[in-house]
Amino acid sequence: MIQFIMDHLLTIIIIFVALFIIIPFIKSLLSKLLLGAIVIVALVFFGVISSETTESGAKFVEDTIQPIVMNELQSANFHYDDERKEYTLESSSFHLKGTVGQNTGEIRFREKTYPIDVRFMEQFIENKVKEAQK
Repeated sequence: MIQFIMDHLLTIIIIFVALFIIIPFIKSLLSKLLLGAIVIVALVFFGVISSETTESGAKFVEDTIQPIVMNELQSANFHYDDERKEYTLESSSFHLKGTVGQNTGEIRFREKTYPIDVRFMEQFIENKVKEAQK
């Protein structure tokens, strides 16, 4: 019996290392990966992570802020900084800040700041910038 153990000692050590070190490590790794997958699936299932999250913000801007901006553009105060190529539009309802040539800006509306796509008023901004440069 002792002769058998001595002849196969390397094999026995490899088996013990596999049983007590490698297999628990793989088991732990797989359980963490499975837990992470379950969390991601749960977040997607319950709607925390989805494309609708960003779409709802864009829809709010489009349905709420954009009509107000369009109605108040003519009476808004326009300021243009020629060095920075930045403009600001201020009215009683909103404060819009952007850079000429960019499609996005920041609008402060009801004490919150939102990114906004300013392409819908691009012509208005270009006209105001030309007036300010004269």
